[in-house]
Amino acid sequence: MTSLYTRLLLLASAGTVAATSASAQILTDDFEVDSSASYTVVNDGTPDGTQTFAFDYVAAGLPLAPRSASGDTNGLRLTANDTAGMTDVWTLFHNTPVNAARYRLTVDMWMNFDALSGSTEFAHIGVGGDGATFNSVFTPISGTGAFISVTGDGGSISDYRWFRDAANTPLNDSDSTTLPNDHPSYLGHGSNASGAYYQALFPSPPATIAGSPGNIWTTVTIDVDNIAGVITFRFDGSLTFRGRYSGTFDGFASLGINDVFTSVSGASNLFIIYDNLDVSETPPDFIGSSYCGPAVANSTGMSGVISAAGTTSVADNDVYLIAEQLPAGQFGYFLAGQTQGSATPMGSQGVICLMGNIGRYNQPIEIIQGPSAGLPLDLDSVPVNPPVAVIAGDTWNFQCWYRDSNPGNTSNFTDGVTIVFL
Repeated sequence: MTSLYTRLLLLASAGTVAATSASAQILTDDFEVDSSASYTVVNDGTPDGTQTFAFDYVAAGLPLAPRSASGDTNGLRLTANDTAGMTDVWTLFHNTPVNAARYRLTVDMWMNFDALSGSTEFAHIGVGGDGATFNSVFTPISGTGAFISVTGDGGSISDYRWFRDAANTPLNDSDSTTLPNDHPSYLGHGSNASGAYYQALFPSPPATIAGSPGNIWTTVTIDVDNIAGVITFRFDGSLTFRGRYSGTFDGFASLGINDVFTSVSGASNLFIIYDNLDVSETPPDFIGSSYCGPAVANSTGMSGVISAAGTTSVADNDVYLIAEQLPAGQFGYFLAGQTQGSATPMGSQGVICLMGNIGRYNQPIEIIQGPSAGLPLDLDSVPVNPPVAVIAGDTWNFQCWYRDSNPGNTSNFTDGVTIVFL
């Protein structure tokens, strides 16, 4: 098997690690024809909604979805709690299993409501589901894998929430299932549509209610990195949430609707349209360049390797690190510094490729465990002494230190990755 280090060198013959453009499509549905046979529909036991495949939403008065070709006017229309005045949940799992090291789900979404008589409903879009358990962020909390949930009218104190299965809770993280809005994965955005981030993301107009994607199209993207254990959620390309997880989010992609309130506004004006569902195997957007490698081999017989993904723009604050080929079950953490070096610390078999003021991502929630793991970075606070913010023009270097038994207790280092920020 070709090591990641070798693969990155092939990508980076000039020194810069670049993502390949190739991707392999796993599933796609433009909903132009009735594709209901490709889905398993799950309900919470109070069925009071509809699922209309190949629904001509343009004929119903809506604009064309942003990624639809001219004339492709159909989508999937979902309703919930149409008449009964009860909480109601519907989750539709695409029957094609998704098992990939890294993949991206993309779908266009329209959340329709009447501002005069609306009843808050939630859209939910998921990955890694079991195909049998409905998704709901509350009333009740339910789900598998991971999913994001959002309102269209800003009518909840938690308009944006995401769920991570308790079985996928990462090392030293006490939170699971519906994550609290102060969880680090919310990137400081919180969960209420009144927050500054959401107000800027969905201004009114064009949205009916500022801060929520009501009566407009938005494109939702979920990036899953099963190597790093990092999941990323975006609306219209804007980084919204990014969190860690253990294990993998293999399983089934899902689309759904959830009415957690008993008020009824009626199916004629309260519904969700999904269009252009796509799941493709794709590499992350690698950034930076490798240096100080290959590292000294560890007990696996391979060298630990580090890479970085995201963007080099400081304003985007969109970077996560990935360490691979580490000994299984051994702990480690990432290092950061602006000065490169080369030394073998006492008691270690590896070479530290940093010197000077070195920052350590060694808080309990930041500790990683082999054989592979990742960590989202906050560029506003690099943990050198004292912590500093990355600014445009800075060059930062990163490495991973980890424990090993080779054959006795020791430690080692990956190679390094250096990033010039813009």
